[in-house]
This record gives sequence, C-alpha cells and structure tokens, in this order.
Amino acid sequence: MELFSVFSLGEILLVSIEEQIDDSSVRVLLDKVSEMVNRQNLYGVIVDLQSLEVMDSFLADHLQQLARTLKLQDAALVIAGLGVPVVMTLLDFDIKLPDLVFALDVEQALLLLQERNGREEGNGPLQ
Repeated sequence: MELFSVFSLGEILLVSIEEQIDDSSVRVLLDKVSEMVNRQNLYGVIVDLQSLEVMDSFLADHLQQLARTLKLQDAALVIAGLGVPVVMTLLDFDIKLPDLVFALDVEQALLLLQERNGREEGNGPLQ
C-alpha cells in the first residue's frame, strides 16, 4: 500500500502524504509526481500535509528538490495544511524551507496556483 495519494484536479495534482511515509516512499512519490507533471503538462502541484504530525529533514529536503524540479518544468509547488506540530518540529530542528510556498489549506493553494497560471510569466506570486 502506498503511503501517499495522487489526485488530478485538471491541470493541477493534489498529493496527500500519510503520517507514516518512509524515505523510499518519498523518493517514489517525487519521481511519480515529476513524471506526471512532465507527461501531462501540468502547471501546479499541491502537497497536502494535513495528516502529518512531524516533518524530518529528509522529507523537507525532498520537497525542496521537488519544488526546484517543477520550476524547471514550468510548474509550481504549494505546500498546504502545515499543522502546528509540523511547524514546531521545523523550528526545533532549525529546518529551513526557502524554496517552498505555503498555503493554509488546499483551497488557498488552488487559488495561488490558479492566480499564478493566469498571470503573464514573471509576474506570478510563485515565480
């Protein structure tokens, strides 16, 4: 059983990560998402971390790597649903996430991606 789910929302992918995701599943997820964005010419990916209680540096690094990869594919990544326990973990371990864009929930993430896609290149908030 996969520890993540991927849903298509038109030209956007919604990825939901389960609490118990392991390192090998993170790698599989990132490869799968990158391939789907490339193959389907998608403009955005939302990673919903609502069910996550703790984020380790491995997952944080791989999410940043995914953001950079998607940027090369002319797509954007938005992290949604970051809960207080995850934020506290990131602060406690001094994990920096400079390449990531955050939204409070999936709805806000959708709006951010749609706004980015509707603007001319270079003027969007996620560029």
